[in-house]
Amino acid sequence: MACHGLVRKQVGPGFAQIAARYRNDPGAPTQLATKIRNGSVGNWGRVIMPRQSRVTDSDAKALAEWVLSQPSPP
Repeated sequence: MACHGLVRKQVGPGFAQIAARYRNDPGAPTQLATKIRNGSVGNWGRVIMPRQSRVTDSDAKALAEWVLSQPSPP
């Protein structure tokens, strides 16, 4: 919650923004879970998503599903 807002960007994009971008992508849950665990850069500009190696695979999948369940930003 320090890096992502529920709706709008803080450091990284808001969870609702992420959900809106990936809403119709059937591979999104797996893709986002991988990004949570391994980190990424360049998907939202030059912002770095650091690795979250302490998050288990199953928790990463649950987090990805939760992010994708967020309503579109107003």
